Amino acid sequence: MTDVIRDIAEIDDDRPRDHRPVVREAAQSAYDALFAVPLDDPVPGVGRDLRHLIAARAAWLEGDRSAADWYLARTGGVADAADLAVGGADGAAGVRAGRRLRAALRHVDALVTRPASTTADDLAGLVAAGWSAAEIVVLGQIVGLVSYQVRVAQALRVQDDLFGHEIHEEGSR
Repeated sequence: MTDVIRDIAEIDDDRPRDHRPVVREAAQSAYDALFAVPLDDPVPGVGRDLRHLIAARAAWLEGDRSAADWYLARTGGVADAADLAVGGADGAAGVRAGRRLRAALRHVDALVTRPASTTADDLAGLVAAGWSAAEIVVLGQIVGLVSYQVRVAQALRVQDDLFGHEIHEEGSR
């Protein structure tokens, strides 16, 4: 089974998470629920590739290159995905993007960099660009999940740097 957090943390051993297997499973289930988009998805306007692009942008803004790259590798058919993830709505690719995508990228930026200052006007801008309420919720859920994943992955990296040799030695006893 895939473990996205372990993958983006790029560590060999994440035994510190073993004491709460339900939390590990829930984090992976949240990813699966948001990104394993079935053909009959009730929110079809946010396809799998776009969801991964949104996640890559959020990870980039969170400062986690590994997570951004992991999500970018899954953007499939999104043209200029790397440029969109790094430059956002105001980058070279973003300026050429359609209104709907630009609005989504701006929304991701707001949720990551200034979540407390978003307003109803921000949501009205998304609606004006063609996003439905359900689609806007999905965008927010993706940003929230990525934020969580990035924080856990960073903690695992730090633990691996500090205690990695001790963890590996415990496993060999």
